[in-house]
Amino acid sequence: LLVSKDLGKHLLEVEDLLQKHGLLEADISAQTERVQALNAAALKFSELEGYQPCDPQIICNRVNHVQTCLEELEELAAKRRKELEDSRQLWTFFQEMEEAEAWIREKEKILAAKSCGRDLSSVVTLTTKHKTMLGELGNRRALLHQTMKKGEKILAKKSFSSVGIQEKMREVCLRWKKLEEVTGLHQQRLEDALNFFQFSAETDDLVAWLQDTYRIVSSDDFGHDDYSSQALLRKHRAVVDEVEKHRGAVASLRRQLALLAPGHRQGVDVQIRVVEVEQLYGEVVEVGTLSVQ
Repeated sequence: LLVSKDLGKHLLEVEDLLQKHGLLEADISAQTERVQALNAAALKFSELEGYQPCDPQIICNRVNHVQTCLEELEELAAKRRKELEDSRQLWTFFQEMEEAEAWIREKEKILAAKSCGRDLSSVVTLTTKHKTMLGELGNRRALLHQTMKKGEKILAKKSFSSVGIQEKMREVCLRWKKLEEVTGLHQQRLEDALNFFQFSAETDDLVAWLQDTYRIVSSDDFGHDDYSSQALLRKHRAVVDEVEKHRGAVASLRRQLALLAPGHRQGVDVQIRVVEVEQLYGEVVEVGTLSVQ
């Protein structure tokens, strides 16, 4: 058992071998106490004076031989334990690397199936989920870094072939790098989608406000007396002032559109929408000015 070359072929098997070895060590420890007691008793016979049933030198030789065998047994047990513990480190490393690969594959599938949302609400939800995933990515990165250090320590000991260890480390590193690239690209797509839907929402709000304002400034209600006419005039002037304040927002639409990702800013619908806002704003300004006059 102590000179066996079987160090296990996976972590569970190594754990089982270590458990069995622990029982063997306990048995050796128990036998050591018995052997030491027998050796002490045997040496007393060699010290007797007078009649001696056995040559004292023979007794001493036997005691020394038994003690030497016991020490060799303990050395073999210690060596076997070290080999098994090294094997456990190796298979723990491989299991952790396999778990890392499985986690990477899971995230790759999730990212491959993810859309960037259909509206502002869904994009915000997806962005929140992606931030959670980035947190998980950070935690997993730290764990992987620890496992890589374990692999480097195993390589430094030179107890096992370095080929399989180095190959596994290289494979996982490449997959991890690819995952980070895909994660970064998905984050960029989400940011692009968020910017687009925010732009669309702001544009829609501006259109709605301009349409309401147009109804006010194009009203044919001029009042039924001087008092009501003056009140309407003040209201119209306030609206015209408000329209002027929105000039900057309308003028900035083109700049905001230019900042959107190509896939979003080149869409026909969004370009038409910007033109509609500009035209509607021009009509509101024109009608508002005439109404005040």
